Amino acid sequence: MFNWSLFKTKIRFYKKLGYWPNIEQPKTFNEKIQHRKFYAYNNPLYSLCADKYRVREYVTNKIGEQHLIPLLDVVDKPEQLNLNAYGERFVIKTTHDSGGVFVCRRGKVNTDQLFKKLEKHLSRDAGKKRNEHWYSEIQPKIIVEACLLDNAGNLPNDYKFHIFNASEKTEYYLQVDYDRGSQHKRSMYDHQRQLTDIGLGKKIYQRSLGEIKNYPLMVELAKSLAADFDYVRVDLYNINGHIYFGELTFAHGSGFRKFSPKKYDCEWGQLWPEPTNQL
Repeated sequence: MFNWSLFKTKIRFYKKLGYWPNIEQPKTFNEKIQHRKFYAYNNPLYSLCADKYRVREYVTNKIGEQHLIPLLDVVDKPEQLNLNAYGERFVIKTTHDSGGVFVCRRGKVNTDQLFKKLEKHLSRDAGKKRNEHWYSEIQPKIIVEACLLDNAGNLPNDYKFHIFNASEKTEYYLQVDYDRGSQHKRSMYDHQRQLTDIGLGKKIYQRSLGEIKNYPLMVELAKSLAADFDYVRVDLYNINGHIYFGELTFAHGSGFRKFSPKKYDCEWGQLWPEPTNQL
């Protein structure tokens, strides 16, 4: 049977990235993400680890509960939220998609607006919309977590480790997203902490990585969380040396992020072990 969803994805891929993808026998990084979405998504760990609530147990078993952001509440419906009980700063997330995140930093919330947005996200089948089918297996819930801030009172830098596990060794690149609450900028570093010329979805921000307290531990924790996968993006936060887990992502940019220079799409693809069709 002709797969219209796959065909439409190929057309979108071509329009965004400028080449026709070979999703069935992928070579580039973005092709391999698409391959995972259409042919290799039935690993039960994908839905477990993409679930923002259930992943907490996975993280606890892998690296310890001290690396979890404090959980304030978990509910099924917006009206079950007790907004007066969470303090001045908190983050509300839906558990089954990648966009339902709402940050409250001063204890002021437009309840009607928030509830409408949450209802909209709860009703979405993010897995079907993006062909990331593991999201469709997650029971939609709402969680409330503490809001992490740095010493200046800003949202902390987001450390995203792109980790590739081949049979012989582990390779990784570190993507750092700076100033997420204002002028969002992004830099990419290699395993030696050196700034690269890789732009992925954004123009490269020319900034050295600098000193990061407990950075070797961050790398160790990221590798531990990635150990069960051939490729995964591990997001972490570092607050004065205390490292917190953010999320695990199995389809970065849903396989539509443009590399600059283009060669890195191929080079990252070579780091990712050759996939086998699992369906």
